Amino acid sequence: MYRTIILLSVCLAAVASAQEPNATARADSQYAFLPVKDIAPDTTDKPNSVGLDIMLGNSGFGMGFFYRQAISSTLSWTFSLSASEAKAPNEVDYIDPFTGQKFVPGKINQLFVFPAMFGLQYRLFKDQLTDTFRPYVYGGVGPNAIFAAPYDVPLSTSFSRGRGYFGLGAYIGGGAYFGTDPNSLIGISVRYYILPMSHGIESLQNEPMANFNTFFITFNIATQY
Repeated sequence: MYRTIILLSVCLAAVASAQEPNATARADSQYAFLPVKDIAPDTTDKPNSVGLDIMLGNSGFGMGFFYRQAISSTLSWTFSLSASEAKAPNEVDYIDPFTGQKFVPGKINQLFVFPAMFGLQYRLFKDQLTDTFRPYVYGGVGPNAIFAAPYDVPLSTSFSRGRGYFGLGAYIGGGAYFGTDPNSLIGISVRYYILPMSHGIESLQNEPMANFNTFFITFNIATQY
């Protein structure tokens, strides 16, 4: 009888020990449902950006430089300087069938536009969208220079015979930056320049232009620091 009681006690103890989780299992279970730490880089700790604008507009290609500095998490001030060619709306390029050279009938000046703009940029939907997509609107004002170089001489020598004109201009637009790399800035934007001149400048003979408004699609590449 005593042997039977002892044998049953040993069996019950062995079963209870087998059902109790070991120390390792308990330790592992303490961390099974802890939240995963966000390891995405912070894009807001480097408020300064400097880079290039690659511009495609209705008058051709352009290039620019810009600087941006954050004022707050949604507002930045900017400075941009760009260069592009301007053309009259009715200019038509032809190819000489004998020489293969391009020419524009009636053209007397090549016009180059250099707007230097100070502006503000406002980030949209900061709390609703992730940092991988950062849309914004922006606008600016500043001086604008237009250089007219004679068309009938080689470009390498026409600059010494050209003339500069100066006025005020502005731009409005919008765009977005992409990615979360804190060291670089990549984006695309649209920009409409409003560039009036108080007196006309001839691209085509006897057709002075007093309005140099133009639209650009701009690709932005910059470094942040």
